[in-house]
Amino acid sequence: MTPDEADDERDAAFWLLGGSMAQLTRRIAERHHHARGQIFGIRSGLMGLRTERAYWLIGPGQFLWLPPYLAHEARSHGAVEGWSLYLSRVRCALLPHTPFMAQGTALLNAQAERLARDATQSPVSDRTARLAETLWDEFIALPRHETCLPLPSDERLKRVTTALSHDPSDKREQAEWANLAGMSPRSFVRHFSQDTGLAFGAWRQRLRILNARERLARGERVTHVALSVGYESQGAFTAAFKALTGVSPGRYSRP
Repeated sequence: MTPDEADDERDAAFWLLGGSMAQLTRRIAERHHHARGQIFGIRSGLMGLRTERAYWLIGPGQFLWLPPYLAHEARSHGAVEGWSLYLSRVRCALLPHTPFMAQGTALLNAQAERLARDATQSPVSDRTARLAETLWDEFIALPRHETCLPLPSDERLKRVTTALSHDPSDKREQAEWANLAGMSPRSFVRHFSQDTGLAFGAWRQRLRILNARERLARGERVTHVALSVGYESQGAFTAAFKALTGVSPGRYSRP
């Protein structure tokens, strides 16, 4: 039996399979993909997930939809607990072909936790099958958002985003980054916005705040984080952090 035939057989039995994940230390998953679509949720901790075109940071109560066969890698920033639900190709056809993130409701998160425990193999009980359908109804009704860090496809722009990802505090001006990309400043601005959907300044700020969230999750002090990601004052950092996350860095770092 081929893998596709085996997947068809599983799909015929039941459309959803679940699993849980808990790790006390940093978790790293190298680049891989799944034949089924995946709804990946976080119970506690912080998980970063990277595809070819975007970087996502998933926190408690949030989940990320990943279409089938989408290559991705993941790593946590400290201890992490979460769950995964794997969907059949028939259900995946009803969902977007690109990832999206959402904030789970109390109902959806509770349903997902139960299914991650009870739907680990086929066949499942009638009770579990009914629960899966109610989760589906809740899932497709949730507002979706794409709060990620988009990554460019242009190799010239990748030189810039890679350098900044390694050091978000790099204070080079836009003209200097254009020079690194081998472009004129005007061409750099135009190409960057077209490729990522964000102006360069907005992209750099989003990168800094994502990096700050990772550092805070690892237990670093707010003042140290502010300097490490390129802010000259804690006040400026707090304002930028709150504008993008809705909470202050001090509140965010408290368990």
